Amino acid sequence: MILLLGVYFSAWGCRPGSLGPTKEVEVPSGGPPVLTLADRAAKEYETSHRASGPVARATFEQPIEEPQPVKPLTLWTEQEVAADALGRIGAPAVPALIEALKNADPAVRLEVVEVLGRMGDEAADAVPSLLKLLDDPDPGVRKAAARTLGQIGPAAKDAVPALMRALLQRAPQSAGAASQP
Repeated sequence: MILLLGVYFSAWGCRPGSLGPTKEVEVPSGGPPVLTLADRAAKEYETSHRASGPVARATFEQPIEEPQPVKPLTLWTEQEVAADALGRIGAPAVPALIEALKNADPAVRLEVVEVLGRMGDEAADAVPSLLKLLDDPDPGVRKAAARTLGQIGPAAKDAVPALMRALLQRAPQSAGAASQP
């Protein structure tokens, strides 16, 4: 209980010595003076905050993962090299990438969206096309489009309503899955 009072007094900004005047009461047998509640709380606070050592020891071990080595250029596919080059070219490549977003192959659309994401705000002209991809039949393309809009940043402010709709929309449960309370 005294510890709780110490916490209470410290929460109100009280520190030992700032609790106000002390009141000493003489004990008939000549023993030590009786402490008031505030004095006891102040002494408890001083005592509990003197120890500078750890209160408890704990161990936390997490394996350190080795970083993935950089893939040598000789192992890159032509598509990976082209995607990297387009991402580095930036804004001048955006019109061609916007056109490629209309490709029937979801793998191609996904790769194009990821290239646009690497460009960041330089891909701002692609926002209207990326907004359409939030309704793409392929879930991977939808996710990548949402992520890319975020990577474009404030220039993609027109995407806020569509992204809010995606955020608030519930995923359909599978027929065999039971809902949990």
